[in-house]
Amino acid sequence: MRPTSNRARHGFSLVEIMVVIVILGLMSGIALVSWEALFPNQEFHTAVRKLSDVLHSTRSEAIARSREFRIYYDLENDVYGVRTPFLTGGGIALSDEDEDLRTDPTDRVRLWVDENDLGRIGIDILSVTIDDTVYRDGVVYVRFDALGSSSYHTIVLHQQIFDRSFTVEALPLTGDIRFHEGVFEREIADEGDFD
Repeated sequence: MRPTSNRARHGFSLVEIMVVIVILGLMSGIALVSWEALFPNQEFHTAVRKLSDVLHSTRSEAIARSREFRIYYDLENDVYGVRTPFLTGGGIALSDEDEDLRTDPTDRVRLWVDENDLGRIGIDILSVTIDDTVYRDGVVYVRFDALGSSSYHTIVLHQQIFDRSFTVEALPLTGDIRFHEGVFEREIADEGDFD
């Protein structure tokens, strides 16, 4: 039988506990920094996907409801939203001529959906190109008619924190959405392209 020691060990020393706490603190600090770096990146991708979803759903709604829908882009406030043909209290607006809504994209007589404030999360709408005309300020809109067609248009989004841009392109007849890293401008077709 072995003699028992008076100094039997029953736990951890203060130094050992402090070392473990320091190591855990360093590991959590590294994880937090990594997560904070990924979060703005994820917000940018989410904003691009959301815009794509809004374009698709607006086109689909215009076809399903057999009515014109519009997506308004407020380039100065970095906001976009869909103006439906429905009145806020219910019913359908007869036409833009019946109301003074043609020049007032902020009207609240009509029902607005999918309003997104990109500026709140650090994303700018740099430009909207509609049928070869580039808009960098003001309020512009793209309409989707009952057949699902719209004007050819691109939307350039810019994330300030990483200084990067992304272009969302909406094709007019098919409604296809294409994504382009950076600022994208489609080349204008000339006669040689059709030979």
